[in-house]
Amino acid sequence: MGATDELINGVVTCSRIPSVKRRQEIQRELRAHMEDFAATARGAGHQEDEIETLLRSHFGDPEEVAEEFAWVYRHERRRLLLVSYAASTVLVAGSLLLAILAIQSGLAAGFGTSILEMLASRHTVIEGLDVLGCVAVYLAVTSLETLFEGYRFQKAVLLVAGLTAALIVGCAAMSLHTTFLFYGLITGVFLRAVRLFVRKKIVRASVVPICFGCAGLAFGLLRSPISAAGVEATCASWLALGAGYLVMTDIAPRVESTFLNALQRI
Repeated sequence: MGATDELINGVVTCSRIPSVKRRQEIQRELRAHMEDFAATARGAGHQEDEIETLLRSHFGDPEEVAEEFAWVYRHERRRLLLVSYAASTVLVAGSLLLAILAIQSGLAAGFGTSILEMLASRHTVIEGLDVLGCVAVYLAVTSLETLFEGYRFQKAVLLVAGLTAALIVGCAAMSLHTTFLFYGLITGVFLRAVRLFVRKKIVRASVVPICFGCAGLAFGLLRSPISAAGVEATCASWLALGAGYLVMTDIAPRVESTFLNALQRI
């Protein structure tokens, strides 16, 4: 690989320019400038090894040039990240909610509960908001982790917690529902921690549903009057919720990455 190719590859690789088309345009522009410079140097009587040295000296360090490009395209990069984050959050949360409701409808039928009554209840709306909050927090943490070097998870969680607290205060000031934000923060952070620190899949597959099942048991027992069938139905419902969230931790980052790659090709 010649000096021209090394310089161009070094600049484009480190530039973090979001658009594939724009990266290709910059490659062509850099190559044209470098070829013109090399042609002028040959016309002045320089040898090829001298031209390579002159090229490196004239165009500077590739990483420094790349940082200049990265600064120029920082707003476009952030915009694409936000769009891919928002789109993947809505898609994953919507798909997950439909899957969970389908499972819970089957469980409701098994326990003799009216499916239409369950779907039309206030609980379904609350559950939808909870799922949206959880997916939003989970993807926010995974995305923000890429911004840090050490203690990525801890720093991302602190940042997300601060943003969530600000949203809770703002929503509370406007008398809006805020429980799903708190639930989303706790659940999203818990799921990310399990994903990071519980390495074995079989253990993760046990820990998450069991924790959600225990939460369902607690909520079932807190209901008044206490019904054995109601407690069982609540536990089963929360087990289904935990299983759905476990699947989400695997597919959500992939969906976001797919959205981002698609946007970069536009």
